Amino acid sequence: MTNSIIPNPKECRNCSEKIIFGRTDKIYCTEACRIDYNNKVKMEKRGEDPEFIKKISRILTNNHQILRKLNTNGKTIVREQYLIDLGFNFHYQTSYQTTKKGDVYHFCFDQGYLKIKDNQVLLVVQQYQTQL
Repeated sequence: MTNSIIPNPKECRNCSEKIIFGRTDKIYCTEACRIDYNNKVKMEKRGEDPEFIKKISRILTNNHQILRKLNTNGKTIVREQYLIDLGFNFHYQTSYQTTKKGDVYHFCFDQGYLKIKDNQVLLVVQQYQTQL
């Protein structure tokens, strides 16, 4: 087996790109494709949909970043529409907490919010949300 141009190029098992150089039995175009493919296989075996998990993770990360950037004082009030304009997605959270008064604080990791009157949102930080 030699490391040269492959006479009959095959497609990468992961990304379907043509494999034109390398060993004749090569099945991935790059090391990154090999790792990505094997990670997908592992996740599918565990019953997880990798794209679904990645999408939710991106949404949660984005929500957390927005809340953290806006709430520099520990408590801040912003307009709900402002959060939406920044790309905040109110459908995803990591936890929630209901107070004795019945108010529901929604959290994205340690950053939280409470919808209050007149389309305003109170942003809060809850340090113990990240402690195990």
